[in-house]
Amino acid sequence: MSILSDAIIIGLIDAAPLVLAAMGFTLIYYLNGFINVAYAENITLGAYFAVIFNSWFGLNFFIAIIPAALLTGLLSLLTYQLVFRPAFKRGVSGAEAIILSIGLSFFLRYAAILIFSNDPQVMDVGFTSYMRIFGQGITSTQIVALSLVAIFSGALYYLIYKTGYGEKIRGLANNSELAMVSGIDPNKMSLQIWFLAGIAGGLAGMFFGVFSLVTPRVGWNQILIVTMIAIVGGIGSVRGALLASIGAGILTAAVTLLSKPLYAQIILLLFFIIVLRFKQLRS
Repeated sequence: MSILSDAIIIGLIDAAPLVLAAMGFTLIYYLNGFINVAYAENITLGAYFAVIFNSWFGLNFFIAIIPAALLTGLLSLLTYQLVFRPAFKRGVSGAEAIILSIGLSFFLRYAAILIFSNDPQVMDVGFTSYMRIFGQGITSTQIVALSLVAIFSGALYYLIYKTGYGEKIRGLANNSELAMVSGIDPNKMSLQIWFLAGIAGGLAGMFFGVFSLVTPRVGWNQILIVTMIAIVGGIGSVRGALLASIGAGILTAAVTLLSKPLYAQIILLLFFIIVLRFKQLRS
């Protein structure tokens, strides 16, 4: 029982930033139909923006995440407007879009290295209290972070599935021509979706950073699992990304507690392959 409770608590903490990253990633995947590898740098730069406002300018961490998240959303919007939208207008294929995103990812990552260097950055979260839940240690910062993730994830879920705006998003992704006939401006809607996805990725990077360290590879180290979560959860399914992220976090934590972190990554990958194979057979 102790291992189970520890796995759930640790898994939820680990899954918190994954939930945000997977939700943002799957929105772009659903809308444009390609794996945006450069989304990794939204995660990374979101963490660095928080470092700037928090450690450099001295803002409280939980205040610093607001301008940092908005800046990351703006970065995502600009990458769409300046890089991907012109490419889509030229009729690039999905494979070409992936290659383009890989190149953009390398450009942004090495730009971050030039600006911030390779040295790890640390966020100042101020006073932190410690407590135990079901025997597992947890900090007040982690509790607040989990709460913020739950609020943002719930708001995004409600937006996508319970509002007319979310219905427009789903309509645009499913049939862009029909959406245009219905009066939806595809470019305006795409800009808004990329902005929301950027905010989600930026927040994910901030929480990855506050739970460990901020490095130029913090997003790159997570992009494979984020991609797998988006695919396993179902293309464009925010609900599926949420459940898959939580499941991945708890499974990884359980295997890590029983063996080694390396085994956890291997088992998680095998689990994803099995799920994908099962879904393929059912379809």
